[in-house]
Amino acid sequence: MGSQLRRGSMPFYAMVAAVVAGVLPIIGPIEVTAFISDSGPAAIWPVIIGYVLFVLVSLPILEYTRIVSFAGGYYGLAELGFGKGAGKFTALGNYFFYNWWQAANAFFIGWLLVDTVYYAYHVMLPIWAWLLASVATLVVTYAMSVQPARRLGIAITAAVLTTLVIVVAFTAAVIARSPYNSAYYLNPANSAGGLRGLMLATAIVGFFTFAGYGTALFYSEEGVNPTRDVWKAIYVGLTVSAVAIALAAYSELVAVPRSELSQVTSSALPQLVAWSRYFPLSALVGLNFLILVVSLIAFGAGGGSQARLLWAMARDNFISSGWLKELNRHGVPANAALLDFALALATTLAVAASLVKVYGYNPNTVAVAWYVMGTASSITWYFHHFVPEFGLFPYVRRHPELGFSKLRLAVSGLAFPVLGTALFVYTFYEGVVSDLVEPYFAFMVTSLLVVVGIAAYTAYRASKGALGESVVSYMAVEAGRSKE
Repeated sequence: MGSQLRRGSMPFYAMVAAVVAGVLPIIGPIEVTAFISDSGPAAIWPVIIGYVLFVLVSLPILEYTRIVSFAGGYYGLAELGFGKGAGKFTALGNYFFYNWWQAANAFFIGWLLVDTVYYAYHVMLPIWAWLLASVATLVVTYAMSVQPARRLGIAITAAVLTTLVIVVAFTAAVIARSPYNSAYYLNPANSAGGLRGLMLATAIVGFFTFAGYGTALFYSEEGVNPTRDVWKAIYVGLTVSAVAIALAAYSELVAVPRSELSQVTSSALPQLVAWSRYFPLSALVGLNFLILVVSLIAFGAGGGSQARLLWAMARDNFISSGWLKELNRHGVPANAALLDFALALATTLAVAASLVKVYGYNPNTVAVAWYVMGTASSITWYFHHFVPEFGLFPYVRRHPELGFSKLRLAVSGLAFPVLGTALFVYTFYEGVVSDLVEPYFAFMVTSLLVVVGIAAYTAYRASKGALGESVVSYMAVEAGRSKE
């Protein structure tokens, strides 16, 4: 058993693959379903809006990766900027995001399996098949997350690269062969739901699609040259993801005449409806199952991130558990990954049972389960990002030795966080708060109560002087980035 993560085990290419894997299933045409249903002909714009927002709000995080490499991810910047209380609040918020994220992934695989079979062959798989697919997703995520970092990096790189090539080939073939290409689909004013439709699509799935952009952060202590590689890997991974999903959305829109577009926008699996004009249905079903398998592999990247986050909190003694501090013989926080699996399993089964009890078991419930957990994840994502986004500014102000110019600090530490936060608040209101329908309302309330509970718990621990250590602060000192 070791006490340190294996340094030098995650090269640059693996970091990029981890970012792309974190925003899966964007390498397939699957993720565009909600974009198309909410914004219709303007479905590429929620992709573009989501990408731009993440580029904006990620700038302080990327600056932070050049200061110190910390396996706890975002909460390290919150702690450097505002102290241990802010850091641990961010850490717990991030952890709950990952729990919702795992449940959403489980429901995504269940949805992809059940609805692909239903819409392709008009056969509704039994409820046990849906639940089995969801649980199997969590099992495979756990199995992947406990692999040595180098092996995991190789596996996700191979899976992502291979499938990206195949999916882009399908997408390009549809666009090249379609006689319906038009600038009409490039105009955001043509959104079926107007501006609100764009924001709704962005809020429900757009943010969730890109929310995993920071996956590589949690592997930074294991990077070959993390202060050089992590920020580049994030931008490369984000850009590849955005291009792939925008192309997929466009291809599904232009695959049919505009007069028949409603058949695509109203379908739960629009790529089957749109692309079936150009490929045999069996080939498209095979592609969906390829995406399913690759997604199972790639989810391990985020599972490993969550395990490292939990391990970092235990290393800080914020969580008093020697068991969670342990690393296996490969330098992997396997115990933390096991606890993550148990919590995600309990969450998935509880949500599945509640939705089936209220809405019954049907294709719509299967899809809604994925969407509501994506919404819950997005809400916790908002709140655990607000603090670190603004943490860079006070930290750099206290440490002029970092060499930031006034302009660089004003832009990356203040202007972009303010602009990004304002855009997030607006889209959150338009996409979620102003549309308080069930079951999204219940999941929004649950997520907000979790955030309030985290804040109260952190304040209580602070009042008792029980916030633990700040390993990231020690790391900053050791890296020569601080005079403290």
